[in-house]
Amino acid sequence: MKLKNIEGIKNIIFDLGNVVLDLDTEATKQDFKFLYGPEYKSVMADLKERKIFKKFETGSISTQTFLNELASYDEDISFDEIKNAWNAMLLNIPEENYKILNKAKEKYRTFCLSNTNKLHIDFIYKQLESTKGLSNLNGFFEKVYLSHEIGKRKPNEDIFKLVLESNNLKAEETLFIDDTEKHLVGAESFGINTFHLTEDMRLSDLFD
Repeated sequence: MKLKNIEGIKNIIFDLGNVVLDLDTEATKQDFKFLYGPEYKSVMADLKERKIFKKFETGSISTQTFLNELASYDEDISFDEIKNAWNAMLLNIPEENYKILNKAKEKYRTFCLSNTNKLHIDFIYKQLESTKGLSNLNGFFEKVYLSHEIGKRKPNEDIFKLVLESNNLKAEETLFIDDTEKHLVGAESFGINTFHLTEDMRLSDLFD
């Protein structure tokens, strides 16, 4: 599939993780397994049940509260250890993806829509500063939407409604690229065209 062959598309909404930015979620999982030891599964189950990850992702709890929650299970675990484990999944933005995003801007209105959190985006922006001398991703998109800043997250329909209405986008003229199938369902409910970027694909597979 090449995007140039999709007729009628004028706008592209890019997910961030595993679309623009490479991730290794297994690295974070393994680091937390090391920190929590035999209690790992019960700790993760409790955090998920109390929706701590979702709350952090929508900005309803602060970074300090998030760290306090994760540290509360073991007094020997430091905040720095938690931060390092949490950020271990974040790799880098491949050089080819910078070129793709710049090229896409020439033909389409482009946006970024990501479920993320303050710790992750700070780490990503610090990496961007050291490698590209840039303080954020704004130069690669018309607008960047981050779940923890807007208080909404995929796959809920309200986040797609926000992007469409705020930018006067027509759903039928918009393509959403994401690596998570359930996120695509929310977009499709608004009539947005979607593409599932699977783990065996790269963003370059969609662009010349």
